[in-house]
Amino acid sequence: MEQLNIFQVNFSHIPNIENAAQIPDKIFLIDNFNENKCTKSKDIMCFPVQLKNTILIICTAGSAELSINLKRHTLKEGQVAIILDGDFFQWISKSEDMECAAIVINHNIMPINFDIKKGMEAAFIIKENPINTPSYKDFVSIIAIYNNIKRVLLNSEFLFKEEVAKSYLDIIRCYALDRIIRSNEHTAMEEPKKSKRKDEIFKQFIAAVQESYTKERNVIFYADKLCVSPKYLSAVVHEVSGKHATHWINEYVILESKAMLKAEGDSVKNVCNRLNFPNQSFFAKYFKQHTGMTPREYKNT
Repeated sequence: MEQLNIFQVNFSHIPNIENAAQIPDKIFLIDNFNENKCTKSKDIMCFPVQLKNTILIICTAGSAELSINLKRHTLKEGQVAIILDGDFFQWISKSEDMECAAIVINHNIMPINFDIKKGMEAAFIIKENPINTPSYKDFVSIIAIYNNIKRVLLNSEFLFKEEVAKSYLDIIRCYALDRIIRSNEHTAMEEPKKSKRKDEIFKQFIAAVQESYTKERNVIFYADKLCVSPKYLSAVVHEVSGKHATHWINEYVILESKAMLKAEGDSVKNVCNRLNFPNQSFFAKYFKQHTGMTPREYKNT
């Protein structure tokens, strides 16, 4: 059985640039503000890939056309693109005068230390709207933070690079969370009661889905894996994230289906087999139920 593997980009694919601003395998900074025009990132991303790290792209001049989770976006001067770990990304084109900076972040360097509910709300909003337009004051602050991180990482004699980089990244994250959550009215809801146990179950559920969604789409499977009842797991997932457990499973399956269907040379049959559907008819019904079109119709759009 032929299988398609979506190309996954991680730190091992970052060009080995001497004296680059980085902490190996944790954070990497690159820009074309000066004489060094950086085009390798464009070359790497010229076809759809799945990111295994989070990337922030800060545009200070010109514009670029990006595809994020198979939706086309325009990134303009004064805007920031946030592409999350696991997202599908493609760099389509850029203007001749584009200037930008990119921060590649391994999620392990940024442990979750804020309210899970707010974090999931923000992640869901970012997936729907990955291009953000901060205020001029905030944008200037983000550029200053970028330059400060870069200065620290390029200082070969400084002993606490990671600690300082984490602190600066945390400031950027707070800027982003504040703006994203406050700018979306549907997130202004009553604060749920804190429950570390439920938060942990939800994190374990998402991790299990990311690991097994190509093989398992049944909530019972994930409940067994987490040693809880399906009813309890469904209730916890809905309480913490505002979405049903089946929503999260289906979102991963459909997103991967779309990426595979758009991959050059792949067939509906191969996608069906890769995602462990019993037959093409069943896959077609599932796909149409969630997208409004058949796999062939989507592939040909």
